[in-house]
Amino acid sequence: MKRIISILLVAALLFASVALCASAKDEPAAKAENPYPFVLIRGMDFGGLQIAPGTENAETVVGSPDVKRTIKNVAEALFKGLLRRDWDTFADEVLEIVDDIMGKMALTREGEPQYDTGVVQYPQSLAHYPEYVETLGNGVEEGFLKRTVEDYGADMVYYYNYDWRIDPYIHAERINALIETAKKDHGVDKVNLACCSMGGILTVSYLYKYGAASLHRVLFISSTFCGTYVTGDLLNGRVKVYGDLLYEFIITRMGVSKSTAFFLKIANRLGLFKAVAKLANNVLIPKIKDHVFDAYMRDMFGTMPVVWALTQPEDLDGALEYIFGGKEDQYQTVIGLAKEYKKMNLQRDDMLREMQKNGLEIIVAASYELPVVPVYESGNVQGDTVLESSLMLGGATMSLLHETLPDDYTPLDKRYFSPDREVDLSTAVFPDYTWALKSVPHVFTSYKTECQEMLMWMLNAETCPTVFTNAQYPQFLQSNGALELSPLE
Repeated sequence: MKRIISILLVAALLFASVALCASAKDEPAAKAENPYPFVLIRGMDFGGLQIAPGTENAETVVGSPDVKRTIKNVAEALFKGLLRRDWDTFADEVLEIVDDIMGKMALTREGEPQYDTGVVQYPQSLAHYPEYVETLGNGVEEGFLKRTVEDYGADMVYYYNYDWRIDPYIHAERINALIETAKKDHGVDKVNLACCSMGGILTVSYLYKYGAASLHRVLFISSTFCGTYVTGDLLNGRVKVYGDLLYEFIITRMGVSKSTAFFLKIANRLGLFKAVAKLANNVLIPKIKDHVFDAYMRDMFGTMPVVWALTQPEDLDGALEYIFGGKEDQYQTVIGLAKEYKKMNLQRDDMLREMQKNGLEIIVAASYELPVVPVYESGNVQGDTVLESSLMLGGATMSLLHETLPDDYTPLDKRYFSPDREVDLSTAVFPDYTWALKSVPHVFTSYKTECQEMLMWMLNAETCPTVFTNAQYPQFLQSNGALELSPLE
């Protein structure tokens, strides 16, 4: 809780793409018959940001804190705040700790990196990077790359790695260049593309700028193609801690040891997490929120263009006023970009439907029934530990986490209503092409798991599959915790 105004705010905004690794088979897969080059746009790689990327002097941008010392320093700052009622000093001391860890992530007021920071990029097929291919692991995006390299050959696989902080329209240009390279390399006019997590908003930006003529099939996997709620809430100052969900998030997401989990369970039963939430919501947040936003959030995250691209259109004007009010002349570039993203997002659904009507094959898959970081007003919604499910699923109507939709709720079409009464996909952008997976972690692409098998089926199907195509993969699926799937009953 002690990081609620800084580190947890940051954590809520910086949803790192992490999924459980699980292996299912050891035998090599046969080469797939696939005429299209494959392009993967990864999710946000928080740890992949480097100083002097690609050089022998490269090092991660985010520092490695001394956890015990950090907790001690934050606890001391909190004690001083409670004892002296000097909340600004408390906030400044906590923000100093945070800045030591991630200060080099900062951008200029024009949305450009302040330091020599970035990521290693791969502007050609993975056949040109054999050393990287040899190091591919089994988890998340790497597991997906590993599988597609095995199935298609490294010369058919292209990988977009990126600095997630900067303007999505810059990424759109670079994605276009990668797609054009893939087309030229293989003498084709289309590619298949999959995008994970933050890659969703980058893909929408690409489609908005360049259209869909070069794409055959697109898979949106746990993606931000419909934005997020967390950015709009935080940029409007809508901060709130949910104690019971904070406990669940830590247990679900943080990978704590069995002994730590045992003590946390006792603490939760004793009401500690509810007490922490009460202290945060009634004391800490009202006392220091404005100071934290003024002293840190504006120049650290308000200058990151991608944050504004992810914000819901209805939240954007209020957020611009809250973050930049009275200082607009100092942030004109970022404000201008934010308004352009609003135009894009207002057109997004109609644009995608029209592209599908004209031949673009679109598939959406995401999970639900897991908590998100519960430190913002919408933090009690269904999620996958990182993003909100209703938006990942393209505008699904959903119950709050661990609840069901009301007994008198009537879906527009019962075919798209989940058996557990938690998800109505009849309101989604693409109900016939959207799969909802219960209790599956964020970006479920790990190597040789059943989740990955489903995604490969989606990629390789001769015609674009629907939720009615394969009885093995109906619209609503559930996991046993090991990325194995079964129909939801």
